[in-house]
Amino acid sequence: MRWTNWMTATVGLTAGAVLILTLPEQTLFAPHADHASEDAAVTGARYACPMMDFIGNKPGDCPVCGMKMTKVTAGELTREQQRRMGVELVRVSSGPAVATLRAYGTVRYDDRTLQVVVPRVPGRIVRRHPAALHFGTEVSAGAPVVDLYSPEAFAAQGELAAAVKLGDAHTIHALVERFMRWNLAAVAAAIVEGKAPVDTLTLTTPFSGLVVPGPEGGTMDATRLPQVGQEVMADTVLLRLVEPRSFMITLQVPEARAHWLRVGQPAHLASDDRGELPEVTASISWISPELNAELRSREVHLHLQDPARRLLAGSLVQARLAAALGADGNPVDPSLAGAAGTFTLVPKAAVLSTGVRHVAWRVAERLTDGRLRFELVPLALGPRLESEAGQDLLVVRAGLRPGDEVAAQGAFLIDAQAQLAGTASLLFTRGAAAPASGHSH
Repeated sequence: MRWTNWMTATVGLTAGAVLILTLPEQTLFAPHADHASEDAAVTGARYACPMMDFIGNKPGDCPVCGMKMTKVTAGELTREQQRRMGVELVRVSSGPAVATLRAYGTVRYDDRTLQVVVPRVPGRIVRRHPAALHFGTEVSAGAPVVDLYSPEAFAAQGELAAAVKLGDAHTIHALVERFMRWNLAAVAAAIVEGKAPVDTLTLTTPFSGLVVPGPEGGTMDATRLPQVGQEVMADTVLLRLVEPRSFMITLQVPEARAHWLRVGQPAHLASDDRGELPEVTASISWISPELNAELRSREVHLHLQDPARRLLAGSLVQARLAAALGADGNPVDPSLAGAAGTFTLVPKAAVLSTGVRHVAWRVAERLTDGRLRFELVPLALGPRLESEAGQDLLVVRAGLRPGDEVAAQGAFLIDAQAQLAGTASLLFTRGAAAPASGHSH
């Protein structure tokens, strides 16, 4: 009889059916997780292969490499594990909320000392004196600024000379008053003494100070000094003068420190070229009532005197502000005894944070064989405290109490162990999902 294709197919199907019927059930169907495995997941006990990245929920050999799996229990460390993980414990303390605030700003002249030199009579500039040649020139009161050709002043001198000749006291008094309003009393005095009128006047500065440019923009170019040939009107600004030893610094204090500030708060200054500046005293004179929405900061003004001229306008300086919070959370003077409130404090190194959720691993039990058992503690935090001495603490509003011991160094590894064991951790508030029964990379 000839062998056909349908006979081959029939034999294959028959052999396959016989093979399926003879195989054990566990070979074809994966068993469901038993109650022991579920209990292990609940209590935080899982088993990890020391060689492969395999995690199981039952003891035994690794199905990948055959090595005996090691039990992983969340929050429990032997002495050897503590040594290998480098676990260090710190104690939660109680103390004042004292911090050092740091901010950078640029030095500029104190705007409050600004004085302007203006003519009170119109005319044309025909000469500039040294005070009007360069910005940064320091001038004294009475120094000449420009020579001004003024037909109006020349005509007034003629009227005064005629009144003097006629002996008209009333007119003389009125004209002298006009020259005084023009800041030209010396010119009027010369006419009264019998001198001839002049068409060119020398304007002087009634103030002393440092010549500085004005702001950009406006109806006139305030960034330039007066020029020869320039027509000026009454009250046109010729010079801007500031006190050369008076400065101000504008600081941008980060939003997280916005409520630590108070008027009169002293500041310690330092610059890159001069280093520490202990002889320069500065304090906060003004605090912005609102935050800068773009910089997320609060603007602060410092005013200071620098007789030794250690600072230059435009220099970048660092300001350090000693600050403290009272029991009500408002800023207080840290130099006053008992002014700062008392808070629960924990080292920042002991806090694990996602930016939204904060936790710490607290020692729950010390066993006689040296083992430590930790428990996860969610935290509600207050401000961060940094000091000149290098301390870095966080105010704890809820979650820990003074005297508690928490893991600092090694806390992240303890949290990772909890994730392996499937219990609550920083990232998993209710514990991680049960591990897969197969190998996972």
